[in-house]
Amino acid sequence: MRLEYTPPEADGWAEIAANPIEFDANPPLQKLRVQWPLGDANVDRTAVASSLIFSPWIAGRCDHIRPFSALTVQRIVEWFQTQNIWVSPTPVRSGGLQIPRGHRRIRLGTPHEIDDSAMTILNFVAPLAGSGQDGDSVQIASNVGTLLQNAPTQADRFAMEIGLGVLLAGSLSASEFIYPEFAASSPDAFAAVARLIESVSLGLRLE
Repeated sequence: MRLEYTPPEADGWAEIAANPIEFDANPPLQKLRVQWPLGDANVDRTAVASSLIFSPWIAGRCDHIRPFSALTVQRIVEWFQTQNIWVSPTPVRSGGLQIPRGHRRIRLGTPHEIDDSAMTILNFVAPLAGSGQDGDSVQIASNVGTLLQNAPTQADRFAMEIGLGVLLAGSLSASEFIYPEFAASSPDAFAAVARLIESVSLGLRLE
C-alpha cells in the first residue's frame, strides 16, 4: 500500500491517501479525510496512524512518502506480524526526530461508559456534522465511518480508531488513550497496538 499524508488546506481537511499495490486489497475508500487543524503532523505518527487505519487491506509493502524512524519501522513490522501479515515499510531515515509529548488523556468508547471528567472524550462523526470542541468533548468530522463499518473484525475497528487518534495526537496534546472496550474484547490486539504506539510516545491503557 502506498500511503501519503496531506496537511489541511484552505477547507480545513487533512487526508491520508491509500493506493493499493501488489497483493493489497482495495479499501472501501482511498482517501481518509479529517477536518481538524493537524498541520504538518509528525512523520512517525502519520506512519503509525495510516498503518493502523488501512491495515485490513495491506498485505505486502507499506510505502510512506516521508522517511520515518527505524524504531517505528520495527514496531510496525512487529504489529503486522501479530496478524500473520508480512510488510516491508519504507522509507527509513537516519537519526532521530523529536516527537511531541502531550499531557491529555483521550477517552474512546461509547458515551455511557465515560465517567472520568479528567479525560478528553473523542468522538468521530460524519463529515457534514462538522468538527468542534465543547469542554472536554472533542468532535472530529471524518469519513472514517466507511472504513470502520467495513472492518473485518471488532479488533480491527478498535485499532483503526486508535490509528485516527494517533493522527490527531499532536494537535490534541495527547499523552495516552483510554479504551476499556478494546482491552476487554481483544486483549492480545490491545497489547499489540499499545506496543506499536509506544514507539511514537503514546500510551494505551484500560483505564
